[in-house]
Amino acid sequence: MTSYSNRLYKICIVGDGGVGKTTILHRFVDGVFLENAKLTIGTNFFLKSVKLDKENIKVTLQIWDLSGQDRFSIIRPNFYNGAKGIIYTFDVTRRISLINLLNWKDEIEHAIGKKPSILLGNKIDLISDIGERIILEDECELKRKEINAKIFLETSAKNNIGINKAFNIISRQIYKLSK
Repeated sequence: MTSYSNRLYKICIVGDGGVGKTTILHRFVDGVFLENAKLTIGTNFFLKSVKLDKENIKVTLQIWDLSGQDRFSIIRPNFYNGAKGIIYTFDVTRRISLINLLNWKDEIEHAIGKKPSILLGNKIDLISDIGERIILEDECELKRKEINAKIFLETSAKNNIGINKAFNIISRQIYKLSK
């Protein structure tokens, strides 16, 4: 029997504009892929309850989708307040989106300090379109260590690969720290 918790965990999903943060969230929360998602202007947030399998408990996630455009960097720090976890996201077909994650880490840690985090390499469905990997898994693992993320997962919002697993992992991380 699953026990319910009154725990609410705020999580921020961050990364450059166009890496698929909004499509990841729609896939996770609504179970759909948005073919023509618009760039997030400012912020948006989503709510979803998650069952933590190993702990047999449910928690509610409040997931903040923060705009990746530089012009919003001045307001983003206000939205980090209260976050219990961070999902760093990059596009596996755009190396600069991986490189820029260190800037995201610095921005977040300056605002709220270190938080549990994971690293997502999104849009793996596009690798077959290109015909070869642009970013090697070794590079992703090095970036994961550099930003102190617990794990690195490859995801596809389009094909629903790794999305639920990512949110389950970050939720369990936060839960274990809050016990």
